[in-house]
Amino acid sequence: MTAWRYLLIVVTTVVWTCRAEPVWKQEDFAGPNGAKPAWFGSSNPRLAASYQDGCVRIADRGTEQGDMVTTEWGWAADPTTGASTAARVKVASCAGLAGVMIGVSDGVAEDLLTLYPDRIELYRAQLSHAMDTTDGFHEYRIDIKGKDITVAVDGKPVIDGSGTFVFPAHAGRNRVSIGGGASASTGEALWDWVRWTDGLAALRQRFPELPGAEQTIVFKQEGVYAPFPGISMDPATGYVYVSFSKKTVRTHHETLTARPGRMVSQDGGRTWQEAEAIPAGVKGDRPPVVVTLSDGALGQIGQKWRKYYPPERLPEFEGKYRIEQPGTYKPGWFAVNSGGWLGRSEDQGKTWTTTPIPALDTYASCSSPWSSIQLQDGRMLRAFMVVGDKDDSGDVYVTMSRDGRTAETVRVMGDPAEKLRFTEETLAYQTSQGAIWLLARVEGGDDQLWQAISRDGGKTWTSRPSGIVGHPPSSLVKLPDGRVVLVYGYRHPPYGIRAVVSADEGLTWDTSHVITLRNDGAGYDLGYPRSLLLADGTILSVYYFVLDDRITHIAATRWRVP
Repeated sequence: MTAWRYLLIVVTTVVWTCRAEPVWKQEDFAGPNGAKPAWFGSSNPRLAASYQDGCVRIADRGTEQGDMVTTEWGWAADPTTGASTAARVKVASCAGLAGVMIGVSDGVAEDLLTLYPDRIELYRAQLSHAMDTTDGFHEYRIDIKGKDITVAVDGKPVIDGSGTFVFPAHAGRNRVSIGGGASASTGEALWDWVRWTDGLAALRQRFPELPGAEQTIVFKQEGVYAPFPGISMDPATGYVYVSFSKKTVRTHHETLTARPGRMVSQDGGRTWQEAEAIPAGVKGDRPPVVVTLSDGALGQIGQKWRKYYPPERLPEFEGKYRIEQPGTYKPGWFAVNSGGWLGRSEDQGKTWTTTPIPALDTYASCSSPWSSIQLQDGRMLRAFMVVGDKDDSGDVYVTMSRDGRTAETVRVMGDPAEKLRFTEETLAYQTSQGAIWLLARVEGGDDQLWQAISRDGGKTWTSRPSGIVGHPPSSLVKLPDGRVVLVYGYRHPPYGIRAVVSADEGLTWDTSHVITLRNDGAGYDLGYPRSLLLADGTILSVYYFVLDDRITHIAATRWRVP
């Protein structure tokens, strides 16, 4: 045997023996008989999920908008190495696409398998296999790798989708999902268990959490969905306050049963207690919306955020405005997001004169809580997402006013091809040298924040991708040495919270040295951080988060920039 042949055998053996076996996770649905699973909080009578005989029964019996019931797990699938999922299911009924379904995505591509009574069908691949799914429990396995997808039933391959796993994953999602996933369809099934290969452990080793970062729970309660925290500090005591919403339904929309949550920390975020109220005079993490104008009057730029109307008024708004009917408000009520206004008070806020901004009365327009600043020359500035009609993907505009009576509205950035959707989640800032910049969340691309910069007081703007992958740009901290720190949610495996630093007040970002504050999230529904710089130089970042127990809660990280 030659030396080269011997070396080839040795190397091949080493590669084979070192190849890591996939790590499998499993959900057994072994809850108490009749109780709702932790992930199911809907009050919709047409949807149901309950434990039954060691399984979970998922039923979607409605066809109205929003009638769907699913649960999902982030699995950090790598398109190069592939991923697998399997479920043991007995179908009771399924009428329509995704009435009973298993969905898979790997951050690049996605597809879903619908379990009809007489067949199973891959939607995007347009491939099916005839069988009786109602005669008992069957094990359905999906394997994906690169552009290939295959399906096996009870260990036997039945669908070969080689080269068909190519439909783009929506917003880069990377997950396994089950249930009833389409409003127009109905379905009911018993789910015994779901298994999936998990790539998170390897990714967490590649992106380790910042050494020394302290993780704490601000508020966590089973059965409560707690998102979108705000943060403030009492300058007199140093106490930190966090406000948020407590919901019984997993939704980002308003609900009639939502209650305010308030927590306080007296030790810089290490421990938290409920607060009856947040005292007057606290200082938030962002510049105030109400400012003092150059002539001494108070001014603000406001927005008309999601105003709800009764169903009989729908004809007044259809066609002119984008209608939202999330199904979480009063039955049949709908919402409109459009409009902005100038506010001016000459008696220190006792009374206000408001003036509509015509340029913002469009098909849709709205603004985030981080989009307002007062410029160095005294003008107010607020960024808006503006949608002109149903075919417009959305652009970013700024409205500026010096006196609270008149306004100038300028387009900042957008996609002429209408493929990227520029959203209202926009952060505004002005450097000490007078440059103004905006960071905006953009959907439909690679999840980069886009940045626009103006060096002439907001008259003209240049824009580009910022290099920051994640969103939204809700948390900005300026350090004593002049650097600024952006904290944001990272909604890709490993799910968590990250930060980047800028040495030139945010005009450019050091994306080569991203700081990972958390890498242990169980899915993409997390983030929206807010941060404060404490007196000892520690940054306290709060955000909403979810772990493997599926309880969406408010968490905090105490940390220092390396």
